[in-house]
Amino acid sequence: MRTVFIVSSVLVATSLTAACGDDGAVTDADVAVADSVAGDDVEDVTDDADVADADDTSVPEDTTPARPRANRAIGGMSMGAAAITIALERPGTFDFVGALGGYADTTYMMSQMLRLQLSGFCPLTDLATRPDALDDPDADPPVMCGPGLTRSELEVPQDFDHLQYDDNGITMTREFYGSVIENFAEAYGNLAVPAAPSAPSWPAGLDLAWFRSTGAAERCASPRPIDARYAFNAEYNPEGLYDVIPLCDIKRPSDPEMLPSWFDTAAPRNNPIPPLLAVDINGNGRRDFGEPVMLNPWERFADVGVDGCDDAHEDGVGGCVAEAQELAPGDDPNGDRYHWLDNPDGTEANDGYELGEPFADLGLDGVSSEVAGFADQGEGNGVWDAVDSLDSLLDHDADTRIRTVDADALETMDFWLDAGIRDVLSAGVATRNLVAALRSRGRDVRVYRDFTSNPDALVPEMDREELIGQLFDLDLSAEAVGRDIYIEYGDPNASADEIEDGDGKHVGRGVDALNRLASYLVAALQRFPDPDYEPAPLSTPASMVDTYFSAGLKARRSYTLGLPPGYDLPENADTRYPVVFFLHGLGQDATDLSAAAVATSMLMSEGFLPKAIFVFPDGGCCFVDQETGGRECACGDSHGGVRTCVDPACTGAAEECEARDIPDGRLQRECAKGSLYANMSANRWGEPRDDLGYRQSVLDLVDYVDTRWRTRSGR
Repeated sequence: MRTVFIVSSVLVATSLTAACGDDGAVTDADVAVADSVAGDDVEDVTDDADVADADDTSVPEDTTPARPRANRAIGGMSMGAAAITIALERPGTFDFVGALGGYADTTYMMSQMLRLQLSGFCPLTDLATRPDALDDPDADPPVMCGPGLTRSELEVPQDFDHLQYDDNGITMTREFYGSVIENFAEAYGNLAVPAAPSAPSWPAGLDLAWFRSTGAAERCASPRPIDARYAFNAEYNPEGLYDVIPLCDIKRPSDPEMLPSWFDTAAPRNNPIPPLLAVDINGNGRRDFGEPVMLNPWERFADVGVDGCDDAHEDGVGGCVAEAQELAPGDDPNGDRYHWLDNPDGTEANDGYELGEPFADLGLDGVSSEVAGFADQGEGNGVWDAVDSLDSLLDHDADTRIRTVDADALETMDFWLDAGIRDVLSAGVATRNLVAALRSRGRDVRVYRDFTSNPDALVPEMDREELIGQLFDLDLSAEAVGRDIYIEYGDPNASADEIEDGDGKHVGRGVDALNRLASYLVAALQRFPDPDYEPAPLSTPASMVDTYFSAGLKARRSYTLGLPPGYDLPENADTRYPVVFFLHGLGQDATDLSAAAVATSMLMSEGFLPKAIFVFPDGGCCFVDQETGGRECACGDSHGGVRTCVDPACTGAAEECEARDIPDGRLQRECAKGSLYANMSANRWGEPRDDLGYRQSVLDLVDYVDTRWRTRSGR
């Protein structure tokens, strides 16, 4: 089956790198490889055995429960795992939903960021008495007390000055972490401290006029402290004695021997992270090693469950006792400790506040008004309070949506989830939480330990290198593998070399990455009714870039399209096709998946996959033209320092829209990294706008595709 392997190599070299991380890009050479394989001489690379395999392809029986069919699937990797949130936004739009190695559990991502990436600082009592020791990594005793608190075996210990580094799919430098934190605030609002009323991603108390009019270098060299009213913090500024300043970090260490994600005191602090503030304990006007990030995200609470007491004070019948008991490790007398498999409805240690859990009603700063001289947000009102941005976060949170969506609406969807056991960004924990949410709703989620090579794997009898060659003959129907499945990839006993090669990491080893994407696509296509495996000539072109007008963005938007073989033949003029939407990863755009569209078309042409329309929405942020102030949301790739951009105001047919060439130097993305497929709270300049509906733009595209192309769902 030589054709399968040639096409697969193109698929993994292009779509996987693009779908998962910020380093990959499809090159002209990649497309040339795909085009050469897809050309008129494609039969030259197919032997008799290949043809026989195609002729003998079996069609899996459709065994999913009878229900209305949308004839659409949606999935995505990494950032693109937000596909599950988009599907839950409009239930009934998609039959099959894939979230591969991503962070759709946004509330967990917030809580683990607070516990790990923004934590690890020593108590104020240790720091205040030794201001001269701050910025000394070798101080004895240490001025950094990390790592932060981990709650899962899949979480990686780390702290703010020692962030975990990896380069599997994403190069996690210190600058990368800073941009991701900024990106989260742009998407959902500031989640560390209360936000400025007119700048929801930036902290309250900033001098906004100064912040916007001052360049990054000057802001970092001479930071202006925030208004003292917003500077109180129970842990590190309980009496308001210290200035709290905008945080400027390093981009990467000066020391080549240091991990690229670690804080190096010798490196220049020239990288502002606008959502974050630092408590300047030693008063030198900068954030030093060991000095804390200020966190006032919500009123302090004890995550002990709705019974209101920790395990040691539980009475075994749902109540509490005054005197602590001596317990064996793992004892949970009231049975309320959260576990993604064993107790998905547990409220203790679930990383979120639940009604009934004790909290300090002292406002978000955690400081009494008797000390501060004023009552801050939420103080003394008798209810638990959090930053206003939490509402936006919950709106984008797949865990919350699964647990609250109408039961009949949830029944319209099947789910395909995967994550790695060594993903530094904790996608494994986030995805486990989605499994728990589904199980809480009575869904029988089948959990597979890896794709191959062990008794609990998706395909136990195969080696991982064999799977792609056999994948197109496997039955991945709901009856065979489950309506809802979770594949946790990575070998717990992997060797050091295998781990270095990516085993269980964000993307995985090369063969893992290929198996991940291909298995989702095969499963999605097999679950459409009446699959058409008949070989047919490639459409001309097999892949293209089109544009549509997005109401969510109030601008023209581009997407990449792959048409099924035979789409343009006269005899198929009345034929309609199911549609697969696939969302790319952080730092990429839809054109990076052009070669993947060609590759899937080739597999359909040979009869290895049933025919469908493939749609790759653009999740990159729009540009702002720094010369004109205009906003551009449909720009192509850069060629010779120039991008061709389609008139953003054009609402008509694509062929009627004017395109102009704009120099790269004039274009700046309106967010720090990627859209996160969110209806964003603000752009990178802290401006709240009503045209940042990136999540809505995908649903706009779903509607447009039904009007522009022959889809089954458009009948």
